[in-house]
Amino acid sequence: MTKKEQKKEFVTTEMLLARKGLINKKPDPFYSNVFKAYIEVESSNPNSVVELLAGGANPEDENYLYSKLIYENCPMFREKGLCDEFEVEDPYLLPMKIYGSKVIEMLKLGNYILNLYGNNDDVETVKKK
Repeated sequence: MTKKEQKKEFVTTEMLLARKGLINKKPDPFYSNVFKAYIEVESSNPNSVVELLAGGANPEDENYLYSKLIYENCPMFREKGLCDEFEVEDPYLLPMKIYGSKVIEMLKLGNYILNLYGNNDDVETVKKK
């Protein structure tokens, strides 16, 4: 057996069941340099990813969609009272408001979430079409 053949990965039963939704493997948390702590991440809302991919090229729309993606996949942003505390009417704007000028980390968190749903390189390819 060559080294190339030894490194092949095979699909496991766990992978198939996870893809089918029968096993809900919890994603690793995302470390935030802004908050100096881990952010819990869920991968339970693929519709937000579809909306991000279907979004226009307008950067404002993309920022909104990233904020929505984070809101829907990170429970900490859905805590009751946060919208009132940050004076935000649209809850999907909450992550953008909380991160403020720290947009790079917000985009990194969004990309981390996108990677949970599939390869981010594929996302860029779809966006270019």
